[in-house]
Amino acid sequence: MKNSKKMWLIFSRTLTILFIVFLISYFQVNTGTYNSNLQNKTILTEEKIKEFEEDVKNGNYIDIKDYTEPEYVDVSSPLSDIGYNIGESIDDFINNKFTRVVNFIGSLFK
Repeated sequence: MKNSKKMWLIFSRTLTILFIVFLISYFQVNTGTYNSNLQNKTILTEEKIKEFEEDVKNGNYIDIKDYTEPEYVDVSSPLSDIGYNIGESIDDFINNKFTRVVNFIGSLFK
């Protein structure tokens, strides 16, 4: 009896820790970090377009390197990739497989 309670306690704590790690990773992906970087890049691109148009109007020398952004540097970590993949798997399960199971059970009662 004590052994099963101890195993249940270990299991529930492990599951709780994994859930917290998942939530942290999920919110990191879905909140400001990625979106703000993308928005800043878009604003900078719009500024470069205006600069390009001004240079064309003024007849200045135009070089594509002056108007392009440096390559994107990936700052993700293996932990964030794992969290993102877990979130995508859960999303896929809820959207596809779970819906099919519910529809199948519903069809049994028609």
